[in-house]
Amino acid sequence: MEKVVIKDIMYGGLSELMNNKDFYYRSSVGADYSHWTEKGTLVMIEFVNSMTKQMHTAEERALDKRAKELVIKGLKGEKV
Repeated sequence: MEKVVIKDIMYGGLSELMNNKDFYYRSSVGADYSHWTEKGTLVMIEFVNSMTKQMHTAEERALDKRAKELVIKGLKGEKV
């Protein structure tokens, strides 16, 4: 999964969790009075932990791809 996709999933996922009244209390007064419920906090932590694994994997893939590109350029005699 690419970084852009992960960003979209993170934003969309948290947004959807916030729309669930079992997970997030949205105050009509404003954001300062809104908060995650106890159940919501647990679900959010689980979601973020899951997404961090995806982020870690994406970063490893990007680094591996970049390293391979540099090696190929070096073998072709291109400036690295």
